Amino acid sequence: MGTRRRFFVTLAIVLAVVLIAGVLAVTRPWQPRPTRIVVLSDSLSEGMGEVTALEKTWPHLLGSRLREYRREGESGGTWLPASLGGDMFEFEAGRPQRGAWPARDGVGVPGAVEGGSVSWDVGRFDTAVVHVYSERAGASFTATSGDRRVEFSSPGAGLHSFEVGDLGTTLTVTGNGAIVGVLGRTGQGSIEVYNLSWSGSSTSDWLWWLDQPGLRSLLTTIDPDVVVLSLGGNDFWNDGDRDRFGAHLRAIHDRVGQAAPRASWILGTQPVADETSETSWLDFQQVTLDYAAELGVPVIDLAHRMPVVKVAPQLYARDRIHLTDAGQAFVADLAESAFYEARP
Repeated sequence: MGTRRRFFVTLAIVLAVVLIAGVLAVTRPWQPRPTRIVVLSDSLSEGMGEVTALEKTWPHLLGSRLREYRREGESGGTWLPASLGGDMFEFEAGRPQRGAWPARDGVGVPGAVEGGSVSWDVGRFDTAVVHVYSERAGASFTATSGDRRVEFSSPGAGLHSFEVGDLGTTLTVTGNGAIVGVLGRTGQGSIEVYNLSWSGSSTSDWLWWLDQPGLRSLLTTIDPDVVVLSLGGNDFWNDGDRDRFGAHLRAIHDRVGQAAPRASWILGTQPVADETSETSWLDFQQVTLDYAAELGVPVIDLAHRMPVVKVAPQLYARDRIHLTDAGQAFVADLAESAFYEARP
């Protein structure tokens, strides 16, 4: 083959590659991997109290602010648990139907239910990623939304997920395994928030759940960029053992780290509870601050920076412990600063 001919053959190949790349860029635009945030906490973050919507909890406010900064509007992903941790909520997440029972202690994921169906309001989402857990291969699940019906059969025991598109106003999932939760997605946003918090939980509860297969698998599937760990109030009231609390924080960090090794960390203290010795509370919360300093990670330090109920009653619900929308927004302010410190 002559030099001139080789030149034109090479040129044709290069032009073909450029053309194909151009077509793919138009029809399949490249999307960066979303930034995924996981929150492991208690009622402070789940939203018990006088919080008017799931989106008003501080983890989801943080996600909204990050999307706004990136000019993404409402695009992104929002974790919708299958159930909430109690009755003291002014909003809904998943609505388990009669006959369903809690599966969190067996599966390990707070909010998971089994034995019935769960429904969510999904009108603001484009697609939903349904997470389920089965004890065996062949467990069947059905998701219906509007005119859409998706059948899924688990390929084996463990945690699995499947996607439902063209959503209607509601999504209902039934199956003969555990229904863990749903990630609602809108557009091509770059922020996904998984608020896995559960009211009343302590570090002992989270260690138990991390010993179960579902939570570890979910964390591995999410592969979070940031993990926020904020516990301590229920540990203080349960036994107040500083050494036990410190050991549990370390164990949670290590076990989550095995499932999500890429994640940056943020720790959180909790605001001084009403009618509680401030000195004793701050001494207990110091355990978290000391561990954060050891890890070299930022802290959402509510123990020292959030006003007590007597100073700022608008931040607290009528029970003087849980938060209002304004209280959640206060936490989101501090969480945003901590996020940028963790992910500069």
